[in-house]
Amino acid sequence: MILGLETKKLKRTGYFPAFLAGGLLAAAFPLVNMLARSETFTALPGNPFDILTDANGQMMAMLNMLVSLCGACMMYHTEYADGGAQRMQTLPLRSGRLFGGKLLIASLVLAGMVAVETAALAGCAAHWFPAYTAQLPPLIRNAAFQWLVTLPTVTLTLVIASVCKNMWVSLGTGVILVFTLSIFPQDNPVLSLFPFSAPYQTLAAAAENGRVLLFSGVCAAEVAAFVLLELVCQKVRRCAE
Repeated sequence: MILGLETKKLKRTGYFPAFLAGGLLAAAFPLVNMLARSETFTALPGNPFDILTDANGQMMAMLNMLVSLCGACMMYHTEYADGGAQRMQTLPLRSGRLFGGKLLIASLVLAGMVAVETAALAGCAAHWFPAYTAQLPPLIRNAAFQWLVTLPTVTLTLVIASVCKNMWVSLGTGVILVFTLSIFPQDNPVLSLFPFSAPYQTLAAAAENGRVLLFSGVCAAEVAAFVLLELVCQKVRRCAE
C-alpha cells in the first residue's frame, strides 16, 4: 500500500524520468571516455573492468549522488507543497512507514542506475579489451558493493529533505556536502566511510586494502542510524507543531 501510494505521488513529478536520464548519462561517460582516448586505458595492465571503473567511477558516483539528492528534494517537495504533509497526518498511516516507502523507492531506482552503469562498463571492457570476458557473478558483486556504499548517502539526503520544508535549503545543503566531501582524500580509512564520500570507493580498491567487510558493515550501520534519526526528527517535529 505504501509503495503504491508513494509511486502515485511521484508519477507527475518527473522523478522516474530524472533517474533514467541520470543513469543513462552516467553510463555514457565511460563510452565517451573510451571513444576519446581508448589507447590510454588499453595500454594499462590489470583487469579491464577494474581499469574502467577506476577511470570513470568517481564521475559516475558523483552523478548518482546528485541525481539522488534531486530525487529526495522532489519527493518531499510534493509533501510540503500546499500542505500535503499535514493532510497525510490525518490518514491512518504512520509517518515512519511513509519515509520507509520513499527510502525503498529511492533504493530501487538507485539499484537500477548502478545496474545500467555496470552494464556499460562491462560492455566497454568487452569491446575495447578483446581478451576480457564478462562474467555475471563479479559484475553483480561490483554493482551490489556500489549500491551499498551509496545507500547511506541516499538515506541522509532523504532525512535532510524531510527536515527542510524549503526544497532549496535541502538541495543547497546536499550540493555543499557532495562537493565538499569530494575533495577529501579518498584513501583515508576514516574519511572514506562518511556519507557523500563512501560512494567514490570501488570494490577492487576496497578488496586490495581488505576493507570490503568494513565498508559493508559501516554503511549498513549508517543506514540504520539515519533511519532512527528520521524517526526522532518526526517525533520532535510533531511535538513542536
